[in-house]
Amino acid sequence: MRPTSKIFLGVFLSIFILSLLFIIGFSFSERSNYGFRTLNTIYIPQDNPIGIHVASHRVIVLEVDRTDEQTEIYPVFNSSGNSLVLNPITSGEENKLFIPEALNGFVAVKTNNDTLTIQIKSDEIRKEYDAEIWYNQLHFSGVNFNLYTSNANVVNKLNGLQTKVRNMVTDSIKIDSRGDILIESCKAIVIDPMMNQRNYRLTVKNSIAKIIYLDLDRLNDWKLEKCDIEIENLTGSGRHNITQHRNEKVKINWRPKNKNAELNIKVPGDTIQIVFQ
Repeated sequence: MRPTSKIFLGVFLSIFILSLLFIIGFSFSERSNYGFRTLNTIYIPQDNPIGIHVASHRVIVLEVDRTDEQTEIYPVFNSSGNSLVLNPITSGEENKLFIPEALNGFVAVKTNNDTLTIQIKSDEIRKEYDAEIWYNQLHFSGVNFNLYTSNANVVNKLNGLQTKVRNMVTDSIKIDSRGDILIESCKAIVIDPMMNQRNYRLTVKNSIAKIIYLDLDRLNDWKLEKCDIEIENLTGSGRHNITQHRNEKVKINWRPKNKNAELNIKVPGDTIQIVFQ
């Protein structure tokens, strides 16, 4: 056997043996926290949800309660694993907020005048789970809030956390969000969603409304699916494209923000009536 071949074989065997020893050692190591953390993500278990009574309110604010202002760590709540869900009031659940038991002690709830503020103590959770930080970001998964309420006026300040409104009948659904918005099987006079960043998604499906307000500058991925809406009030700057299907009976009001704004409407399939005023 040539000397170079012996060297190559020796290096290969060394790597194999070290890898095997690492796997064996890992199997006997203490791994109590590994189920809750992957790199810089904290996973909150969903077991045993607990209910918190909240006072009557008209506005819901969701935000981070920073207890360590000296750190430059930015909490991120990815839409796929975190959400605020607004549900219609049912018997015994009026004005109740449900959270995973693992978040108990890490969530502060207070009401001032007509505003309900829900705060998550991200710094305290980070210390509890001894989470690693990459690129000044700490990701969370499993931060889920279920609120039973008759109001759907939400200011969601948690980056990436999805806001869902389901099966509600109310005068107004107004959502200012830094994450995805889903409005499903609802009935309202006005629907007014506002996205703080264009990279999030707006979906309104199986819902009825007299008026919907859409700022196209803030919407990149959005759709109205199987909805009955009388008036769409659209605004924006620059060039925007929408598709209008023949089975959608709707009046579109276009209010450009500047003289360069442009709305292009695509009409596929059958005939459609367009009236300019």
